[in-house]
Amino acid sequence: MIFFVTGSSGSGKTTCIKELKKLLPGNIKVFDFDDVGVPENADKVWRQKATEYWIKKAIEYQSKNIDICVCGTSVLGEILASPSMPQVNGIAVCLLDCSDWARIERLNKRGTYGANQDMLNWAAWLRMHSVDPQWHQNVIKESCWEKMQWDRWDTWQKDNLKWNITHVIDSTTLSVEEVAKRIVDWITSEVK
Repeated sequence: MIFFVTGSSGSGKTTCIKELKKLLPGNIKVFDFDDVGVPENADKVWRQKATEYWIKKAIEYQSKNIDICVCGTSVLGEILASPSMPQVNGIAVCLLDCSDWARIERLNKRGTYGANQDMLNWAAWLRMHSVDPQWHQNVIKESCWEKMQWDRWDTWQKDNLKWNITHVIDSTTLSVEEVAKRIVDWITSEVK
């Protein structure tokens, strides 16, 4: 099985990796989505190819009865449309989210890119996408990687139970340890 912990920058995905590695059992390996190497011109096509990389890694591990948890900006629709997705024995997605104020404060404190309106818009789009597969599909489908197989889900409606696989954790007021604990509780509930 592959667990994706996703969200916009500043939601806590990368920050909780160290804690997750401490808390999760040995049969669940934790990775940073960006471990594949982020090129200077990382774009949508890069993200979609990187998602495929992690799905192939999950397939590799599942033959050893090991699940993986990947923390980074993956997108549910892109996960489902990835070429190798049908070979995975299960997926679950957790959206880490936080208030706009918390996100901007965290990004400013980090001193890196992202503390701008575009990042807030991306966070809002991810929120909507996790609930409604029809929400502005163009955001991920236009100028995309040609191997994506959108027809697996692009006609689904928001009441489709197959789409309802995203768990949401609001990290606004939580410590890193609390976020990690909630992710572990979610993963534990998914593997039962």
